[in-house]
Amino acid sequence: MRNFSLKKSTILAIFLTLAFTVHGQGEVISNRAVIDMSRAGLSPEIIRAKILRSDTNFEVTAKALIELKEGGVPDDIIALMLERADSALPGTPPRQAAEPAFSENTPPETEPKPEGHPTERPVPDPKEAIRMARTIAFKKSSAHPSRQNLEKALLKNKDFTRLNLTILRYKEEADLFVEIGYVSGSWLTHRYVYRIFDRRSGAVLAAGETTSWGSLADNLARHISRSLLSIMTS
Repeated sequence: MRNFSLKKSTILAIFLTLAFTVHGQGEVISNRAVIDMSRAGLSPEIIRAKILRSDTNFEVTAKALIELKEGGVPDDIIALMLERADSALPGTPPRQAAEPAFSENTPPETEPKPEGHPTERPVPDPKEAIRMARTIAFKKSSAHPSRQNLEKALLKNKDFTRLNLTILRYKEEADLFVEIGYVSGSWLTHRYVYRIFDRRSGAVLAAGETTSWGSLADNLARHISRSLLSIMTS
């Protein structure tokens, strides 16, 4: 009976997630909608999927955050709401309406070519690109880890401090940027992959993967730092 209930709950969660994907494209999710979903008993995974697949208009004042907490919204969902609100601030680069799940077959994201320059930028030597870099930024297509946890893990990583890189909020301003994504379908292994780009040319300098076992932020910080350092010192 317990196994039957578990299977029934799993099927319901999958059905609701698919329903959100199909019907949530034009819907704008607000604080009240998140509170209502939490009070209705929807799991954090379903609420997260709904937020990532919808346009959002979140209020993140101190009063609003208190109302979210009192409304039963989990902390990781509140953190995700803060990130989505940051990406919609005036004067910041526009976000996509829905972040796609990461796929190993997804081609690397490249920078748009400047007008009046029809030829591609030359691909830099990876070692030289990293040696000359002074700044780095991160882009995530997954809710985890939070930006704050990842930055904290990087700043305390000894290999990363040796690189002498300053972390920036937006990739358009950085010398290097890192794309991080959850590998869709890796429910058992919890795989996350990353790709390190030279921002100016769009060239992939390094790539790797890790899992969320233990601390995902620490795992990513360790692997990303080692990838960069191994190229620079090769």
